Amino acid sequence: MRVGIIGAGAMGRAMARRAARAGSIVRLADRSAGRARLVARETMAGTPGVVEASSIRAALRPGLVILALDRSDSLEFLRRHGRLLAGKVLVEVTAPRTDAYGTDPCEADPCGADAYGTDPCAAGPCAAGGYGSGTSGAGMGDLMAAVPGASWVRACAAGDAESIYRGLIDGHPVDIFVAADDESAKIRVIELANRSGLRALDAGRLDRARVLDELTSLGREISHRLAAPEGWAIKLLPSW
Repeated sequence: MRVGIIGAGAMGRAMARRAARAGSIVRLADRSAGRARLVARETMAGTPGVVEASSIRAALRPGLVILALDRSDSLEFLRRHGRLLAGKVLVEVTAPRTDAYGTDPCEADPCGADAYGTDPCAAGPCAAGGYGSGTSGAGMGDLMAAVPGASWVRACAAGDAESIYRGLIDGHPVDIFVAADDESAKIRVIELANRSGLRALDAGRLDRARVLDELTSLGREISHRLAAPEGWAIKLLPSW
């Protein structure tokens, strides 16, 4: 499978690693070409896949594109490049920049800021607000309206970017919840996640996005209170 990823920050790094573990050919675009090259080398190491730093246009050629930017930056990006994305599967994995305490929950971002100079939030891949507006100023509905001809998928791993990068939490695969109105698009993302070493769970239609956001917000708050040093993830049991 060919996959495009926009943004080489913490979440883009995690997504590139998972896609490479699944054996995909990944095109990774970032405003900083140097950061994209660094992340590409790191995330490809020891995997059956290929991760290459590329231009934005090249990263938008695959039929499946992952947005790993802050939510507001994703909206800006789509307004600039949406004409190239009609008919593609767009996977939204962004997070709000601040948590319930009004502070940045991304305590350690090994890749620095994302493609637009802001932190894509290592502490959680799901932005608050579902179809409404999240703390980063744009909601899922805003993104969908920018590219109405795309097949939108919400991929929500209830954990931080580092746990997604590793793929395991306490020896178990990290769960990723996948919601979409297009069943074929949802299946593509579920299969990619499962091949990558994560455990993908069908979370229903896109109207479940707000529930997934709240789940991630809860996990982030608990992690903040516990000061969990090794990252965190919410696991659905039973495990298999």
